[in-house]
Amino acid sequence: MMKKNVLWISSIVIMLLLFIAYIQNGDICYSRSWCNNLWDTINIVSEIILIFIPIFFFSLITYKMREEVFQSWWRFARWFVPVIMLVTFLVNSQGRSGGMGISGVISSSFNLFIIGIFYAIFIITSAIKIVLAYRRKK
Repeated sequence: MMKKNVLWISSIVIMLLLFIAYIQNGDICYSRSWCNNLWDTINIVSEIILIFIPIFFFSLITYKMREEVFQSWWRFARWFVPVIMLVTFLVNSQGRSGGMGISGVISSSFNLFIIGIFYAIFIITSAIKIVLAYRRKK
């Protein structure tokens, strides 16, 4: 995939995320009963779409760099993004019974901790891949 395609796709997905946030916080669906049935689905989709925010920023960083640097990062990102999306979906689909086998007050904190670990791995590894590829080509 080319740098320009990744930048455009991630930009469109971020705009979709902002639109979903506007709908949820605005008064568009306040008095319509047909919107109320979609909130659970919209919440899950918006949480999965959050991974495109780091993709957008890293594609902005790599946009002016050489193609080899971008391809090095993209080889990592294209398999890790589905993994992080799957983990986010599984953690958030646990419902109110507690995620990952933990119930009670700490379940939501634990879920956020697990998702945060995966996002941190993605961001740190992406930065390392970009720096190493840039040094190799220099």
